[in-house]
Amino acid sequence: MEEKKLPLITIRCDRPSHVYRMGEYAVFEITSEIPGVEVEATFTADGEAELERFKITTPCSLKYTLPFPGFLRCTAEADGMTKGLAGAAFDPGAIRPVLPAPEDFQKFWQNALAKQEMFPANFHSEELTSFSDEKFQVFLLECDTVNNQKCYAHLRMPRNKSNIPMLVYYDGAGPSLCNEYFMLHCKTAYRYLSDEVAHLAIFTHPYRPPMTRKEHENIHKEYVDSLGSGSSYWNSGLEKGVEHTFFYRAILGAVRMCNIVSEMPEIDKTHITCLGGSQGGGFGIFITALCPHINAVCSGVPAFCDCGGFLAGHHSTTSENPVLRKYYKHMRYFDPANFAPMIKVPVYMSCGFIDTTCQPSGIYAVYNELHGNKIMFHKTLHGHADGPAEYAPLLWFWVGCHLGLHK
Repeated sequence: MEEKKLPLITIRCDRPSHVYRMGEYAVFEITSEIPGVEVEATFTADGEAELERFKITTPCSLKYTLPFPGFLRCTAEADGMTKGLAGAAFDPGAIRPVLPAPEDFQKFWQNALAKQEMFPANFHSEELTSFSDEKFQVFLLECDTVNNQKCYAHLRMPRNKSNIPMLVYYDGAGPSLCNEYFMLHCKTAYRYLSDEVAHLAIFTHPYRPPMTRKEHENIHKEYVDSLGSGSSYWNSGLEKGVEHTFFYRAILGAVRMCNIVSEMPEIDKTHITCLGGSQGGGFGIFITALCPHINAVCSGVPAFCDCGGFLAGHHSTTSENPVLRKYYKHMRYFDPANFAPMIKVPVYMSCGFIDTTCQPSGIYAVYNELHGNKIMFHKTLHGHADGPAEYAPLLWFWVGCHLGLHK
């Protein structure tokens, strides 16, 4: 039986860009499919500090501003209706991280990389013949990483080619790409890219990727349960210290895997571009900062940004995870804002003005720490996983340019 859709509440700003200067006021136009409805409108600093509430009747206009650089969020709610949501940016180019990087940040990561190099990678490549065909070979890769754990990856390579550009992909939060899903992701990528591109997808978790999605759901649940850290593997080890965390193991493993594959003789070392969204967007920043082979990175709505933002009431931590808040001092070592100054290659980023998972104010705190060639795509009327029709084609065109496909 089809679920009945609730009537909509819609919010738009008086300026199509939804971008304002400090001292200006944004006018929020609030309408509903059923006019004359009383709704409660709330203004917050990007979902964190509550600024003011209003009882209004639709249609109406509310004028508001933000006293510091950031994103103003307006929500409008009424019983039996779909909540309305809008965001307005106030001098986003002036947003800065709330907390500075730890004093030993760069030394910490230099030591971590050196520590990993002290033991052999034990790199192994296994062809997945059931997924290979006359044009491509598909491999499951593995190597050792810190804390006696493994890093896995999938690699799809064009046959009998040399000087091959490579896309490095890191997945969003969740089970990551099983073998079946990796092939589907390749299919999506090759809708936009030449089939002359190698495709490396780094697996998030330290267990061998299963064959099918159905099989993977059970394995992943058992894995997360075994961590004893609640519903999120992100929380794993945070209470023990930085070097015991999911992030520490996953970042170092990803960098080692990327370095190994980048050194393969078939790969064009001048055209290796990283791509990821959400969790993958955050890891794209990590990998690019620590791996010398990446020549560009596309980081869509990256997670883990400006981990101390909630301390100043500017925005909430990724997914409002209370464990990430509790251990924000450890999370400073995994904040993309602290990796951003290390990146010297072109960066394409995006933020959703109504993203309630990876807030745009945190993303801009990272973007403004980048000192090189950079682009920010505003998903003005969209949230985390969606975007306007032009978003995907523009993103993939930019990736293709940095892979050397558009000359």
